[in-house]
Amino acid sequence: MSTEEIWMRKSKVPFIMYLIAVMLVACVPGVALADGVPTFTLSTGAETVVPKQELEISFTGSNLKELYAYEALISYDPDVVELEKADSKIEGFFVPPKANDGKITLAFTKVGQKAGEQGSKVLSTISFKGKKQGESNIKLISVKALKPDLTATLVRYGSTFADLEGYEWARNEIEELASAGIIKGTSAITFSPGDNISRADFISLLVRALHLHADIDDNFDDVTQSDYYYQEVGIAKKLGIAQGMDLYQFEPRVSISRQDMMVVAARAMKVAGRQLDDAATDLSGFQDPGEVAAYAVTPLAQLVKKGIIQGDYGRIKPNDTATRAEAAVIIYRIIQ
Repeated sequence: MSTEEIWMRKSKVPFIMYLIAVMLVACVPGVALADGVPTFTLSTGAETVVPKQELEISFTGSNLKELYAYEALISYDPDVVELEKADSKIEGFFVPPKANDGKITLAFTKVGQKAGEQGSKVLSTISFKGKKQGESNIKLISVKALKPDLTATLVRYGSTFADLEGYEWARNEIEELASAGIIKGTSAITFSPGDNISRADFISLLVRALHLHADIDDNFDDVTQSDYYYQEVGIAKKLGIAQGMDLYQFEPRVSISRQDMMVVAARAMKVAGRQLDDAATDLSGFQDPGEVAAYAVTPLAQLVKKGIIQGDYGRIKPNDTATRAEAAVIIYRIIQ
């Protein structure tokens, strides 16, 4: 699945924007930057806010060339400010944004045979209200701009998260998944890429990324309805992806090992209809195949053959705990 398909599925855009996204996937081989691309800015005003303070932000486009539709991703600190409303300043169909874990998406399209916007214009305004004194951290992350002929431009403005230095090998994957709403940060501005990921959190990522569904009639004894991962773990149990430590215990908060992460990933891919080689067993390209548990050999070999596992400097490190950054890379490769 392409990044454009992720955007299309996760965006809260009605049919007209969905249709444009479909046409974009069909007609544009890739979203790329070119000379003379438009630029987009936020006039953030005061960086520090106090409780109940109104803060209006202008979203402006410059060097516009036939702007017909756009999708803009904006982040902010939800502990300091909350979204009040947003309004379009140009004629067309504007989707009111919804706040989601410190991010909002502005989506707009013209309708029918209309000329695109040219030059410099304020495209929309966004109103926030202060919840407590502090830095609002309102930032423009990315903008996807579409012309009437369905050619597209993607403009990025820095990282979604502030703590990805040293994780360049996973930055793109983390940011793409976060933009699509598949993965979340540990705060509005941090991802904690080096932290271990729990069994429940990785299962939740798989279920969301592959759009898996099932009617839940039971769950593990140590997964309760008040747990944020109850639905996803229940779906994974019903589909045979999450098999637990025994019939009753899943140990959802225990950090998942690298080999167990890969085993459940392979199971999920099969459930989702992805083709895997059931005869795969070759791990000879790695220095430590003898450390892989017998139950994990085939799933790991299947993912190696698919190009999803590439190892860590020639090693699988099957018994190491998986990090949040590693999990993001695996999920991203699975849905490509």
